[in-house]
Amino acid sequence: MIRSILLVTICLATPVGAETCENVPYSQSNCVRVLACIGDQGLHFDGEARGWDEGPVEGMISNGVSCAGTWTADGPFGAGMGRMSCENGIDIGVIYHTQDNETGTVIGSGSDTAGQPVQVWSGQNVLDFLTPEGDVSASLPCMSGPIPMS
Repeated sequence: MIRSILLVTICLATPVGAETCENVPYSQSNCVRVLACIGDQGLHFDGEARGWDEGPVEGMISNGVSCAGTWTADGPFGAGMGRMSCENGIDIGVIYHTQDNETGTVIGSGSDTAGQPVQVWSGQNVLDFLTPEGDVSASLPCMSGPIPMS
């Protein structure tokens, strides 16, 4: 009886269709974390980009606003573009440059339709990249000051 209850509890606790985010180079099932600073008031975005060469991107701003859109990597010299629309009516556009194709590591910048600057980082090792030398944890280097990430 206890095993049945435990199994049902585990099944109900796992969202239907929940996908893990794993870097799978050259596969449409690829997924990497995306982090971004928005403006100078301490807002940041935390989400995922899926696919290879193009795909969906989605996540949430630290103020609870969700955003979704697409990214594409068809520019010269490793350049790409990303666009998202957020549930509060704000759109975000960025241009990025690939640092390491295998790990999905990119660095980019852009702005939102409210005129706020946006800085973006992504990749399998994004937290390692954003961990300053000598520190034990990552932080986003935003205009408002470092924002701790985990």
